Amino acid sequence: MSLLVHYTLKSETDHKAQTAAMGVLVEGLKSEGIAGLSYSCFSTDDPLRFIGVLEFPDDATKQGFLESPSFAKYREAVGPTFANPPQTTEITAIASTRD
Repeated sequence: MSLLVHYTLKSETDHKAQTAAMGVLVEGLKSEGIAGLSYSCFSTDDPLRFIGVLEFPDDATKQGFLESPSFAKYREAVGPTFANPPQTTEITAIASTRD
């Protein structure tokens, strides 16, 4: 199970804070050690738009991410900078060079 997340910031001045917050989130998730979770975030050519890809082996791992202290801190810190709520789409891998 995987999710594709799109979100847009209100202002270009929020870009640096968003980028820093993503680094803190990823380090926090690593330290929490949620088994099976893979999280990647990407900036786009539009400095207001970001994309996240989350991969979970099961619903329990997804729930662990959603309830993680690191994700809660991230939402609290950057949620107010989003222009709209993040858009999520469930996606399914069909081919990858990843092991």
